Amino acid sequence: MSDRLNQTHRHRPAGAAPSRARPQGRQQPPLASLQAAAGNRAVTTAIQRAAGTAAQRATGTAVQRAADTAQLPGTEAHDLEITPVTETGRPGDEARRVEDATAGRQEAVDDVAAAKTKVSDASRARADAAAEVWTWSGTAAEARKKETAARGRAQELEGEVGAAERGQRESLEEAQEFTGRANAATERQRGSLEAATRHGETEEQKGAAARAAREQAAGFTREAEAAEKKRKAAEDLVAVLSATIADARKSQAEAEERVRRFTRQAEEAAAELKAADEAARAAGATEDKAQEQAAEAEVEAESEEQFAQSMRKRTVELAQALKGAKGAREEAQEKGEEAEGAGASRAKAEEDQEEAARLRDEADRSARESADLAEKLDREARVATEAREAAEQAAARHEGDAKDAHSKAEKARAEAAAYAKTAGDKQTERDAALARATEHGQEAAEARQRAAVAAQGQLGQGATESTARTTLAAAKETKKKAEEKAAEEKAAGEKAAEKKAAEKKAAEAVAKTGGSARNGAARAADGAGHAVKKASAKTKPWADVPDTAALRVTAPPGGVYSAEAAKHGDTGTVRANVFQQNVENPINLVSDATGTVNDIATIKEAAGKRHESGPASHGHRKNWVGKPLGLATNSQMAANDVLKIANTGTKTAGDVAGVAALGDAGGALTISFSALVAARDTVVIKNTHAQRKELKDHFRGVAAKRDRKLQDVLNDLGTETTGLAQASSSLGNSLDGPDPKALEEIERRRTRIDGLRTELLEHMASAREYAVHKKKWKLGHRFANLTGNLARIAAGAVAIAAATGAVTGGVAPGVAGGLTAGFLGGLAAKKGVKKANKRYISVRQPDRYARTTLAQEGTEEAKEPETSEASRMSKDGTSRRGRRRDAWKEALTVSHPVKQGKRQLRAQEIYAVAAGPAVPVGKDVPDDIRREARDFLKALKCGPEHHNQKPEEWEASLNDPDQQKDWEEAIAKQLASL
Repeated sequence: MSDRLNQTHRHRPAGAAPSRARPQGRQQPPLASLQAAAGNRAVTTAIQRAAGTAAQRATGTAVQRAADTAQLPGTEAHDLEITPVTETGRPGDEARRVEDATAGRQEAVDDVAAAKTKVSDASRARADAAAEVWTWSGTAAEARKKETAARGRAQELEGEVGAAERGQRESLEEAQEFTGRANAATERQRGSLEAATRHGETEEQKGAAARAAREQAAGFTREAEAAEKKRKAAEDLVAVLSATIADARKSQAEAEERVRRFTRQAEEAAAELKAADEAARAAGATEDKAQEQAAEAEVEAESEEQFAQSMRKRTVELAQALKGAKGAREEAQEKGEEAEGAGASRAKAEEDQEEAARLRDEADRSARESADLAEKLDREARVATEAREAAEQAAARHEGDAKDAHSKAEKARAEAAAYAKTAGDKQTERDAALARATEHGQEAAEARQRAAVAAQGQLGQGATESTARTTLAAAKETKKKAEEKAAEEKAAGEKAAEKKAAEKKAAEAVAKTGGSARNGAARAADGAGHAVKKASAKTKPWADVPDTAALRVTAPPGGVYSAEAAKHGDTGTVRANVFQQNVENPINLVSDATGTVNDIATIKEAAGKRHESGPASHGHRKNWVGKPLGLATNSQMAANDVLKIANTGTKTAGDVAGVAALGDAGGALTISFSALVAARDTVVIKNTHAQRKELKDHFRGVAAKRDRKLQDVLNDLGTETTGLAQASSSLGNSLDGPDPKALEEIERRRTRIDGLRTELLEHMASAREYAVHKKKWKLGHRFANLTGNLARIAAGAVAIAAATGAVTGGVAPGVAGGLTAGFLGGLAAKKGVKKANKRYISVRQPDRYARTTLAQEGTEEAKEPETSEASRMSKDGTSRRGRRRDAWKEALTVSHPVKQGKRQLRAQEIYAVAAGPAVPVGKDVPDDIRREARDFLKALKCGPEHHNQKPEEWEASLNDPDQQKDWEEAIAKQLASL
């Protein structure tokens, strides 16, 4: 018989294991040939092991390996080679057959382990190569961009150098031109200054002559003014004399007029006197008649008197007129003489006036001539001034032009120097840019070469991985058949051995019968314990519902009414409450007792498994630490229930007051287990706050979105990663540089991959938000639970006080019991409704939280709850919908856990991103995102320290496809504990 078939997993001779060199991607044969060879080996090995005769296995005939069996390149003979079968044995020896079957099964197990190792190594190498392809293709693309940018910059700088050189030449030409203009302007300035000097001299000469002429004209003007003054004096004298003559003549005329007037007056007075004399004579002639008119004489006497007075007055006036006429004639004579003298003086004054006028006219003429000369000289001086000023302005303008030209020339020379410096700098920068372009080109070429090598390695390792997976599938099938065959052989061997032992060893059978009885008793005890554990686990969910209703709904008001009734001596109400307690207390005891049994079973299981390692082991260690507190709490609550039952029994027997000691003990137990729970909640609140803060730091800055299924994202990522490898594999083939189309394809693939990576991170951010939200609600629940237990501690204290008689009435029990029922009952009701809603959704909307990633190979998806009718499609045809009555039925079935809910979906997605490349669901996840997801796992308390593993063992478990289900369950449990 083959020596290798005798080798078991525990008894393999040293050095017997064939060396399995790690296959290299570039040395692998085509994938189709590898798959065909692996399939042939698996099938022929299964046939050989399943159809071999008993004689071959019994005689130990060696099974020779076929010389022409296909082998994997780079390895020794494979475990699954086709071996010839020979018929040279003898029948019999069932024990040997069993041993051979066991050895064959162990060999199949070893083959599966070896195939898993190869799959793991190949997948790890493929993932590393994919990471290198991503890194080096990115480096190559970035280097190419930098090279292109550097060369573009070099060309741009070359243009700038040419522009700077042209600017330098143009600036030098402009400097020369402006220098010539400056020299010409300087010459023109010099001529203008000379002309200004000449015109200045002329201006001075003409100005001096004009000033002399003006001085002469001023002298003549002064003379004319003096002559004019003399003329004016003579004229004034003439005027005065003329006025004097006129006055004299006027006075003379007036005197003559007075003479004439006085003469007229005298003539008139003489005429009047003459008339008066005539009248007097006429009056004497008529004197005779006067006597006749005696009567009238008296009347006329008065008028005669008046006439006499008038005559006298006229005589005086005549005398005065004569005198005035005489004086007037004298005055007229004097005035005439005066006028004659004034006439002589006026004639002399007129002669002086005429002389002064002549002198004035001569002086005016000379002044005008001098003024005309001065004006002429002034005009000539002004012309000279204008010419000088124009020359000076021209000189200033030429000077400005010269300065401007010099300035522009200096500026042009400075610009030429700046252009020269710029040209030098740009030339240096251009050389540096060309050097960078060359460096980036070399870097890009190296990166392309490495990306090509990595891509070829990725494709090769991918083929190796596919071959190894095919081999693993065949090995698993062989293992399954070998296990079935070994079980059959073992059953047949045990049957035959038992038959022969019954015939030959009766005495041993008696002893064995006793031992079997003892073993049977032990098995019966184990079976009973298992049955109790199973029954307790099923009973607990159903008992919790009436237990919560009794504790939080009926008991608080019942206790208040009972206390009030006892205070007022109402024994009827007290007895009614006793009957109520007889119903409630057993319900409480069943719930607490089943909880105690469950805690004991959990602690027992944890005690045996707490030293294990792996995803499932964390729960055992957690139970080993936390369940004793739960056991203490539940056991004290059960003991309290027993005390309440005993006390209620006493009340039922007739003593409605009960036993004070039992009341004290019950209150103390209530305080005890409530304090334990409150202390635990305090610690949990502190730790939960810290964990929530830590969880929020993961995937920071990434939007939490789930636009499509995660498996679709992973599939697209795998397709694009393979496409990137295929596009990158040709980068190192061309000596003339990469194909632009290949580079464009790589850039397109990388852009698509980058978008898929973002989607992957968004899924993880969604999982983070779920975990953070769970932490938030956990804090709220723990605060409510802490408050309720503090109220329950107060209720226990009130119970003790009531038992001793220190407190009577229902106020204190009502407040404490109400707070306890409000917080703890409200929290329990919320949890119950939430769980019922999850169960309802699992039937009503089975696709709402359906798995979005690949399940573990060889396992079934979570089964839907059985319904009387198949699920129907929704109105929009996008999802299934169960019947409403089936959903309500499932919601009310409190013992049914939700097999596939939101928490399980999040756990599956977290594992899919954190799993190793050997796991089908995680084979396309980029390494950096996988590392971030594993850090998130550690924050969820799924790290190596929680799984009792070293970091490398922890990573190996994540890379083991057979542990996918365990990992998903472990992550889901951690999410549940949040």
